[in-house]
Amino acid sequence: MTCLLNHVVLLVVQLVLVVLAQEPRNEDPVVSTTLGRIQGTRMDSFSGKTIYAFRGIPYAEPPIRDLRFEPPKPIHSWADTVLMATSDSLVCPQTGITLLMSEDCLKLNVFTKNLTGKQPVIVYIHGGANVLGSGHSSYEAGPQYLLEHDVVLVAFNYRLGALGFLTGGNYGYLDQIMALEWVQAHIANFGGDPDLVTIMGMSAGSMAVSLHLVSPLSKGLFHRAILMSGSATNHYSIHNEFWTRLLARQVACPMYNAFDMTECLRNVTWKRIIEVCSQWEQYKFVNMKWNYETDNYFLPMPPSVLINKGEFNKVPLLVSFTANELDYTTLAQMDNDLLLHDIYENFDEYAPEFFLFDYNPLKSRRIKEFYFGQKQELSADNIEKFGNIFSDSIIGHGVHRLVDLARKHTKVYYSRMDYVGQRSLSAPLKEDKSPVGVGHADDLQYVMSGLWYGTLLDKNHKDVFMMERLTEWYTHFAKNGYPMPDEKSWTPCNSTSIKMLYNDRTIKMGPPAYVSRYAVWDQLFPKPTGKGTAIVASRYLLVLALALAMFSRGLL
Repeated sequence: MTCLLNHVVLLVVQLVLVVLAQEPRNEDPVVSTTLGRIQGTRMDSFSGKTIYAFRGIPYAEPPIRDLRFEPPKPIHSWADTVLMATSDSLVCPQTGITLLMSEDCLKLNVFTKNLTGKQPVIVYIHGGANVLGSGHSSYEAGPQYLLEHDVVLVAFNYRLGALGFLTGGNYGYLDQIMALEWVQAHIANFGGDPDLVTIMGMSAGSMAVSLHLVSPLSKGLFHRAILMSGSATNHYSIHNEFWTRLLARQVACPMYNAFDMTECLRNVTWKRIIEVCSQWEQYKFVNMKWNYETDNYFLPMPPSVLINKGEFNKVPLLVSFTANELDYTTLAQMDNDLLLHDIYENFDEYAPEFFLFDYNPLKSRRIKEFYFGQKQELSADNIEKFGNIFSDSIIGHGVHRLVDLARKHTKVYYSRMDYVGQRSLSAPLKEDKSPVGVGHADDLQYVMSGLWYGTLLDKNHKDVFMMERLTEWYTHFAKNGYPMPDEKSWTPCNSTSIKMLYNDRTIKMGPPAYVSRYAVWDQLFPKPTGKGTAIVASRYLLVLALALAMFSRGLL
């Protein structure tokens, strides 16, 4: 769900220049694995420590031709050839410049400072609403900050959009499983400890981490989990089948017979598939159309049900979100008076699509009344209240529910990022050019370096202390299962209490935030009490979207 569309063009051009500048040297490291030898390069950490970087290592066979819309297949050995893992791979197909993309994208990066050690491992799962993002070291997943500490970092790509989440597949999540299996099999050759693996996700990547908590396929593949601004323990009504059929219709493929549809879609170029799906986001609000499915394989039941029952991988959890999450993402439409008027006047109709629940006017009206009160319009004066709904519905309430359910079974360290740094992806700027708040993904900039935030922090930058703080917490958690050496400074949630660490320039413990806001969502979407039921796409949404699609193509 990380909104990066406005940055894509600038960043990918920069990436071309970065990739072209990378050349291997004779003294670069070579690692032997059961798959074959791998040559990497050297990089510098934030303070100049030497990092051994192995980029673009395939962890699965290319998911092309007959392997498109199939679970990933293990990569074969390259025998006596030395694999040149000296630059990042192309990223998985998504909205952006297609020259930097390929379906042959199931590659990973490994960063380590000690090839013979036995260090904790952090595996990063990128965000991007399951349609954007990558594990690219220049774009989003650079190691310069985390590798100030004694850890091994792994980042990887997984299939996105329709290519990763076509109905019935969960292919993107199965890619993640295979990457974690690769780590178990090979990370010891890079100085990592396969018995001390932490999975860390941001946004949609954090939702993926919560799914690995409950998936039987993930059992034993990790030992701690860090979740930043996302969890699958929310109310989402998931409509992969609908979006799959809409895609099939718009590229003139069969819509109902699964075999016929899939075979036809395999013959459609990935560029055409991305082009069609990109046209569904006309309002540019944060949304998540492609999502997980309960399939009795990767996911036997909805995640909230499994966590509530205690049927999950009970590892220590570090869970966080930002104070303002998606509050500012609606500001892009602040001057669109006609759209705002229509949304407010017909909130019952818009809300299910925006906030991901099945059509229910009673729920829509309760949400509208709570957030807008007696206001009679949606305008620049109260548009941040509109953003609050996105913050709570897409992210906050799901994170809150995860903590509430999991704390009965394992230690949960819960925090809110309140520190407003000098850079933000979504927050507007004050007169002194500093952001007014801390929005979605604004905390990630202190953990993973990347061009989407600009250059690395300068050594004297006023935000360096937060980079040092977060990376210390995360790596200490990866090693020990708790974030601070003094456990009394950050006490975990447990079966009897929920406590939150507020992370500003100074830190403090207190009661959880936004309780009254999340209570509304708890009322509208109660906690699970049984096995859960299958989620069925609303007929209303199906008919409306098909009609809109036909209209856009001149068929109505």
